[in-house]
Amino acid sequence: MSRKQLIYFHLFIWLFAAFANLPFSNIRDGIEPQQIATYIFAFLYLMVAFYLFYLLIAPLFLNKKNLAGFLVTSFFVVLIMPFIGYLVLYLIRAMFEGSFNNFLKGYSVKMHMSGFYPVLTAAVFGSFFRVIINWFETMNQKAELDKQKLSVELDLLKSKLNPHFLFNTLNNIDSLIQSDQEKASFALIKLSEMMRYLTYETKSEVVALDREIAYISNMIELYRLRLKSPDAISFVFNGDKEIMIAPALFVPLIENAFKFASFTQGNPAVKICLTNENGILTLWITNYYDQANEGNRTEHSGYGISNLKRRLELIYPDNHELTIEKGDHQFVVKLIINADGDQMRRNR
Repeated sequence: MSRKQLIYFHLFIWLFAAFANLPFSNIRDGIEPQQIATYIFAFLYLMVAFYLFYLLIAPLFLNKKNLAGFLVTSFFVVLIMPFIGYLVLYLIRAMFEGSFNNFLKGYSVKMHMSGFYPVLTAAVFGSFFRVIINWFETMNQKAELDKQKLSVELDLLKSKLNPHFLFNTLNNIDSLIQSDQEKASFALIKLSEMMRYLTYETKSEVVALDREIAYISNMIELYRLRLKSPDAISFVFNGDKEIMIAPALFVPLIENAFKFASFTQGNPAVKICLTNENGILTLWITNYYDQANEGNRTEHSGYGISNLKRRLELIYPDNHELTIEKGDHQFVVKLIINADGDQMRRNR
């Protein structure tokens, strides 16, 4: 249900409730201003109770699965709200009568309980609608995740069959067969491991961080075959590898770094640093680029960047931060992921 449809639904429900609860029995005899004011306030007060639970109490406790806290808080809120409501109704009566003598005259436990049940009904419906809306949002998000997963698998398939990458790698291996067969065999093993990872392991919702690191290392080793200096690419990892993450999140950023990198301006031309500190993954990538060859490029955009951003929004909502900055001679990319966030735990 879209936001616009949800607004229309709320409007319809409240207009229907307002019409259904009009004091029709008093219309023939005429309705006094005090009755109109009392009716409007009572109706608005039930709306307050409904949205208090719909927008605040239910999301605060139920989204965190704190049922005990929700029940205790709801009990006290529903118990207190009728007194506040009647207090305002007595104030309206006093203002119309022009006297505050015996301000709370007639107030009793029985009267309090008569206001308790309408507030309880509004609270129950507010909480119920919030649970239903959350359920629909979760189902929609899951459907979009599944759709995004298929898209990612197709993108990964295109990536692993990318002629540019494969032909360059295979040509380098072919040259090595003549000059250094041991190195050629090493490169073929690395390429095989990469293809196996993309073909099989990325189908899972999560993979071990050490497998992702192995893929990155293999990718770097194959790119190094095309360079005169192995030191042109630097990759460092610090932290614990025993953590699960969504697969191939770092691939688009690293591929872009190689795509835009200039290997003539400094060493290392591409610097990659990945850390894991208490479940907080941080990836830094810097690469030199040649301003003279920039042309019409305005962003560090390439394979899968927009797709990556959407994946991060779906898998790690409020648990990630991605920044891509362009300096005079360098691109600087920083990706922070809280891999222990609630969303990730639900996906495991």
